[in-house]
Amino acid sequence: MGSTGRKSFLLSGNKCVMTPRKPRRHGTTRRQTESDQQTIPSREGTFETSLEFPVVGIGASAGGLDAFTQFLEGVEADTGMAFVLIQHLAPNHPSSLVEILSRATRLPVTEGQNERPVLPNHIYVIPPGRDMIIVSGKLQLSPREVHGQHRPIDLFLHSLAEDRKHLAIAVVLSGTGTDGTIGLQAIKAEGGITFAQDVSAQHQSMPRSAIASGCVDFVLSPIEIGHEITRIARSRLVALSPSSEEAINNLSDVVKILHAATGIDFSNYKPTTLRRRIARRMVLRKTERFADYANYLRRHPHEVEDLYQDILIHVTRFFRDPESYEVLKTEVFPELVKNKPPDRPVRIWSLGCSTGEEAYSLAIALTEFAESTGLRLPAQIFATDLNEESIQKARTGAYPKHAAQDISAERLRRFFYEVDGKYRITKSIREICVFSKHNVLTDPPFARIDLISCRNLLIYLEPVLQQYLMPILRYALNSSGFLWLGASETIGSYRELFEVKDSKHKIYVKRPGPASADTGFRLQRPSLVQADFEPIEIPPAELDRTQLDREGDRILLARYSPPSVLISSNLEVLQFRGDTSPYLAAGAGRATLNLLRMLREGLLPGVHAAITKAASEKAPVREENLQVKVSGGFRSVSVEVIPINGIRPSSNDKKPSTKTCSQPTKKCNPLTKSCRASMKNSRLRKKRLNPVTKNWSQSTMN
Repeated sequence: MGSTGRKSFLLSGNKCVMTPRKPRRHGTTRRQTESDQQTIPSREGTFETSLEFPVVGIGASAGGLDAFTQFLEGVEADTGMAFVLIQHLAPNHPSSLVEILSRATRLPVTEGQNERPVLPNHIYVIPPGRDMIIVSGKLQLSPREVHGQHRPIDLFLHSLAEDRKHLAIAVVLSGTGTDGTIGLQAIKAEGGITFAQDVSAQHQSMPRSAIASGCVDFVLSPIEIGHEITRIARSRLVALSPSSEEAINNLSDVVKILHAATGIDFSNYKPTTLRRRIARRMVLRKTERFADYANYLRRHPHEVEDLYQDILIHVTRFFRDPESYEVLKTEVFPELVKNKPPDRPVRIWSLGCSTGEEAYSLAIALTEFAESTGLRLPAQIFATDLNEESIQKARTGAYPKHAAQDISAERLRRFFYEVDGKYRITKSIREICVFSKHNVLTDPPFARIDLISCRNLLIYLEPVLQQYLMPILRYALNSSGFLWLGASETIGSYRELFEVKDSKHKIYVKRPGPASADTGFRLQRPSLVQADFEPIEIPPAELDRTQLDREGDRILLARYSPPSVLISSNLEVLQFRGDTSPYLAAGAGRATLNLLRMLREGLLPGVHAAITKAASEKAPVREENLQVKVSGGFRSVSVEVIPINGIRPSSNDKKPSTKTCSQPTKKCNPLTKSCRASMKNSRLRKKRLNPVTKNWSQSTMN
């Protein structure tokens, strides 16, 4: 479950306090005042309380006024929603938007004022020369940002996502540039609904950018957007709230369907977030009841996948929280290399990496640190996520141009290049990172990690899974390894596992000594689906003799076994064990985990022959005196291939999934030809080879 990523919104202290003006009348329409707030008609499709009604944020630039006027033609006057128009305006010229729009709608239209509460069935327009956000249901104004690229639509939509969560709706209309795309992503990540104008836009750059990001739910003409928003107002968007009794009582069916289809158990995912995601899909599918939506899922497998993607979506961007990255460079990275032998790579694990922005940001920051200190610093960054679609995007390392807004011009010049209208990460940075689908709650963790970035994952897990996960993270770290959490996360009650390094930036360091008995690494995770999200009781981790034997074997194998890989019958690497960098390297071109494409020069003929023979004879095969190329020439290597059974094929094998199975079930489809290839370097104990600045992934697929 990945990283995703939720963003804290900080309001600038430099506010522009505006004196409220007496509202003017336009025609015969009476302006609604704050006292009218409790007199909104009560019926299905309207909203009773000040903070429980949707707010629609509309972004527009060139050509947007005509589009917004058409939008108003499709919106009925009693939707119970508030509408906020963020139009790109000349900062030093008066705006006539209020007068123009008032002639096009029966809804009251006013210019935004500082600390003004937004009311249902009202339209608010950004004033010129100001930035505007919404906090606790009130508009907040500040002077327009004069440095950098001005993106008022993204600014407002981010605040709207924070303020209204699943009751946020975003619309991007005609305009040039890419403003609004990142804001739409934030809205969708919080469970809101997103729209973009279709080819009818006079200027299509803004809506096209939003559509290309994959975060748009509806692509319609402005008047059709108005009709659809009216339909949503008549739907049970609020009645489907996460706390409704119907949601609680019917959630387990949806969780079971998701688990059966994806292999991922969401029973201890944060229930409010899960219900918001489900409610969002119900509104999009025009389904009124949870039971009906469960039946819809059973009949439409593609909707299961859409719901799965909605649950896993999160906002991420390059160098999120830039100050924290500077702290890594000044306080954490120096500690990582202080006592590390020059041939030992810095190993970083980025959990919930999504589409890879965080992993690449870490690689860039580490590169900058190495250059500033004059070090030749080998590095391996393991980036994992549950979402295979996100992993595929991350591996390409190519991003829309709007993603570069958080990247300095110097970094953009050094670490990116333009191709096909996108910015792509340079090869030297891509080679440090390898991305893999991985479930931290069920798959074996990485080991000997120097820094774990687990940002904005814990906030989506119930305490029972947090209790299970924290010892895993501690186990994965080196003795003095660091843990980096999200801005809204802490280690909570796990002070015996970690101590604070930097409380402001949520950086922790592993405490010395073994974990206590009740927080040690557990061999069994909590049970799967639990009805109505009742708490799960986990007994103290007292291991019986069999479990103790297994735990001892695990520790010995992790520390003293030769470098090895677990592969499928298609020669896809499923797991890495130990330091395989002297024998494997990521080749140029598209990222792959195919063993034959990763073997270093000299190993391919012997290893391929050994695998073929072992699969044919169903017996171990050993090849002696293979020669592998190293910086000083060639070294002698022995390779042993051992066939094993009980491995499910991966998605690349065109079968359900890849996972080590101790007791295969009917769904498991175990292979008859899977191998564990272990590589021994006869001179490994005498001298370790210098690792390259590339990264290998331990990947057990779900």
